[in-house]
Amino acid sequence: MNLVEGIDPSGLRAVSKSLAIYELRDDELAVLADVARELLAHHDSVESTSFAHDCALAAQELPRSLRALAHRFRQLELPCSVLLLRGMPVDDTRIGPSPSHWDAPWRNPPSLLEEAMQCLMTSLLGDMFGWRTQENGRFLRHIVPIEKDRAEQLGGGSSVTLVWHNEEAFHDYRADFLSILCYRNDERAQTIFCGIDEIEIPDDMWRVLSAPRFTILPDKSHLPEQNVSEHWRLDDHVFEHIRRMHDNPEPVPALSGLRAKPWLRVDEAFMSALPGDAEARQALRWLIDACYANRTSVVMQPGDMVWIDNKRSVHGRTVYQPNYGPRQRWLRRVNVHNNLRETLPFRQAPAMREIL
Repeated sequence: MNLVEGIDPSGLRAVSKSLAIYELRDDELAVLADVARELLAHHDSVESTSFAHDCALAAQELPRSLRALAHRFRQLELPCSVLLLRGMPVDDTRIGPSPSHWDAPWRNPPSLLEEAMQCLMTSLLGDMFGWRTQENGRFLRHIVPIEKDRAEQLGGGSSVTLVWHNEEAFHDYRADFLSILCYRNDERAQTIFCGIDEIEIPDDMWRVLSAPRFTILPDKSHLPEQNVSEHWRLDDHVFEHIRRMHDNPEPVPALSGLRAKPWLRVDEAFMSALPGDAEARQALRWLIDACYANRTSVVMQPGDMVWIDNKRSVHGRTVYQPNYGPRQRWLRRVNVHNNLRETLPFRQAPAMREIL
């Protein structure tokens, strides 16, 4: 779908029912940079519980316009499930070459200011968190092409379409929201989105899709072989819960909640109907096809950051040809929970922000 004209009173430009664009103003960016620099006077990394705590408090010093925008997005008051905030500062020279792998150092990276600004904006949506079984709980993930993974359903893939998914759709405590910031995209890969509001759901499809007639397996990024690092070694026990979820997945619905504003739970590559349930299999195919028929595509530019409602929209990525090297495609992603307290059964301690 192409961009369409029309700006609503809050300054949003509609692209589709799924996506709207907000152009960040110079005065908003000036305050964001000042707050980020003050935060970094006390932290050399965004990857710590103390940083996350300080960041959440510092985010309340951002302009009221940004806090109001995030509040409206959280409360489903905006006419979109994906909001593209255009104009985030990304200093192409200072951030240095794109990393060749997600396994990059955590402390004092050249992109630390950009990381802090993304975390501040993201903290307006809720509590940042990581997955213990995904890069050892890292909050701010690198999404870069990795040649050995080019045909995989992973952020490092490129030669296959990254098909529709909610992040960690297999988990009851998956993120409520995501933020993704583009540092580089010379290859012009397209990010694709579809919000559930795009789709008219007939009664017969709602009946099937809202019943627990599907299973979703953990995706490959949570497996031990995808977490081999030069900086740490994860013990086998960390993956015990993931293994149980893989071996004995609980049936779940694809749609839930209020019929007029349903939650969406889909992972096209790792989701299937229960064995022998042809009606559920056909309904799931109908839902996925409907998402493709109503998709919105965006070529993210440096400084583009999207807020994604992970319970109301799916996203993916088209095939592209990476220019493996210092200017390869480079995005950063953060997971957010509305209420981190609810995840306590899956964390080691209340102060920890890594879900097992």
